[in-house]
Amino acid sequence: MASQEKPLAIQIEKLTKRYRTGALKSNLALDDVTLKVSQGEVFGFLGPNGAGKTTLIKILVGIMGADSGTCRILGLDTLGREAKLKLGYLPERPYFHDFLTSAEFLRFHGRLLGMTEDAIESRIPALLKKVGMSKSRDQKLRTFSKGMLQRIGFAQALLHDPAILVLDEPMSGLDPVGRREVRDIISEIAGMGKTIFFSTHIIHDVEVVCTTVGFINGGKLKGSGNIESLLGRTVKSMEVRYSLPDAKDPGSEKMLKTSRRTMDGWVLDIESDVDDLEDQVNKVLAHILSLKGNVRAVVPRKSTLEDLFFEGSR
Repeated sequence: MASQEKPLAIQIEKLTKRYRTGALKSNLALDDVTLKVSQGEVFGFLGPNGAGKTTLIKILVGIMGADSGTCRILGLDTLGREAKLKLGYLPERPYFHDFLTSAEFLRFHGRLLGMTEDAIESRIPALLKKVGMSKSRDQKLRTFSKGMLQRIGFAQALLHDPAILVLDEPMSGLDPVGRREVRDIISEIAGMGKTIFFSTHIIHDVEVVCTTVGFINGGKLKGSGNIESLLGRTVKSMEVRYSLPDAKDPGSEKMLKTSRRTMDGWVLDIESDVDDLEDQVNKVLAHILSLKGNVRAVVPRKSTLEDLFFEGSR
């Protein structure tokens, strides 16, 4: 029995956006981008700086219009208020009223969202605890570090319990400890069943927390999909681990001359086109056995996310 596909949280169809740079000139920021994200996914939107990530996010959250194409949140047009209320948004460079305390800041945004006072007051303690800011409830934002501001930004984005979080470069400018803390928060929020869409140019961030990924460069979507499926598609090379009788030296064998020594034998990396990789491996194995050697293991090396990223950036 075929498994049912998850309902869509985000649906982008043929999205195009140009920025005017002069009287007769324009820059194509998004070029016919089509993208789908299922509910409950943690989607990493990966691309170099200037690739079009922030432009797409601004259209996604409804603060910018597209020249053509459609963008929908849970089936709703992103320019409508109902769709916006389904979203929690943290921009790359948020502006916070730094004279407010954490509690005052959340109270202010709760009122902007139309929440009741009782609902706001009941949410503040739980959210501050979730992002590790309970002790900073009455501390003014102007005294916060970059990492603390990101944490309070997460609290604000979660205030109205949205179904979808959209985060633009949420780990930008953080030190390694801060990056780890923000990744942990994203993982915890994902565990609540939220859909999370976040942009980054750091491959490791996507590898650690994401279930699906999209690659964008020069305004064009270069590919997207489930990370495990993408990485499992292509075997890049094969590693043959073997040993030979003491008198044998693979350096004198044409087929084995690039082998490298290990503690318990030799390792040969075989890199080739996918079409003839298996045939080359079989020839190497037959040659090792003809030398009365022992094949210890044959290990495939599949594509990494870094491989896919740089292939998509060409």
